[in-house]
Amino acid sequence: MSVYLVLLGIAVAWVLAYVVLKYVFSRDVEKGENVSLYPLFIMLKAKRVTGPLDRIANKFPAFWDAISRIAIVTGVGMAALAVFVLVNNLLTYLFRPETVGPQNIVIPLIIGVTIKLEHIPYLLIALGIVLITHEGMHGIIARREGLPVKSAGVFLLFILPGGFVEPDEQAFRNAHPNARIRVAAVGSFANLIVGIIAVFLVLGLFASTEQGLLVSEVSEDSKIPVGEVIVSVEGVPVNSYTVRFKNITLGETITVTGLKGEYTYQVREEFIGSEFPLGTLIRSLGIERVDYYFPLRFMEADPNAVYTLYRTLSWLQLVSIGVAIFNMLPIHMLDGSIILRSFLERYTRDGRKINGAALAATAACLGLLASNIIFTYNTFGFFQL
Repeated sequence: MSVYLVLLGIAVAWVLAYVVLKYVFSRDVEKGENVSLYPLFIMLKAKRVTGPLDRIANKFPAFWDAISRIAIVTGVGMAALAVFVLVNNLLTYLFRPETVGPQNIVIPLIIGVTIKLEHIPYLLIALGIVLITHEGMHGIIARREGLPVKSAGVFLLFILPGGFVEPDEQAFRNAHPNARIRVAAVGSFANLIVGIIAVFLVLGLFASTEQGLLVSEVSEDSKIPVGEVIVSVEGVPVNSYTVRFKNITLGETITVTGLKGEYTYQVREEFIGSEFPLGTLIRSLGIERVDYYFPLRFMEADPNAVYTLYRTLSWLQLVSIGVAIFNMLPIHMLDGSIILRSFLERYTRDGRKINGAALAATAACLGLLASNIIFTYNTFGFFQL
């Protein structure tokens, strides 16, 4: 409930700021040259971006040229991989339902719907990094190709950050197809690299298996505080396997070992000798919400800081790689569609054929995505990440 109250407070602050600026100070906040403000939206725009982009683009020209060419190969590969995975997933749901598992889940990332509200901070950090690297690479390669950039900036839609690089649309349309392909491909390539770096950081910094449960919410009468990491119960290590499959026979007391201390509970006489699943036993101690805890490999640190770093990197790898692959699908408004159209222009100038092929690709990919999402929820029911 507290998260919802925070979101409500942010929404009220948005509206108040807009009303005060527009009607109290009589500011034309919607049409500012560098700042535009709406009830739940603010955009900061800088028009003098060509100089900084040129300095970056011209410092290592051979490097940027190589990156833009590699991006084309990886972009086409990501698009092909995405289509293959979606088709294979759909066939699995249709013809091999007994083999369906978590690896077949396909869901959209929608805050409050498919994403738990407590994960918003990690998602926002990931989105910020993804957008900065994505749009930054578009701008750098656009300048390497000699395409003018009108402006660049950032925006905030309620709590969702965004970024953009605005090329001159006419110049972009008139550019050689190869130049457009390179500019379109590098954004997803940058996201892919960020995602791979995040994967290696998770693998290198943290233990490969969870080693406890981080307590994030408890009842009022719980002995175990928020922020504690439960590592064992009655000497049984706590991990994803034992929580689901391990049973514990109760004695006169239950001893819970955490990183900060031990907690002893008296067992009621009628339950002595009874057997309970470990997960059920933990919930009975007033523990209402937990998450698996992966410690650092090489040093000890505050569990909450370790957990925050782990979750941030986990969401960064998920969002970065997900955006990189999804953005390369030939769906209208995505970079993959620009690449498809530009490839087709190398072989035909017939606008009807190009539009028809692009429309067919968009319809096919959207159909694949929708089918996978429908089968996911039909199989697993409603759930949140």
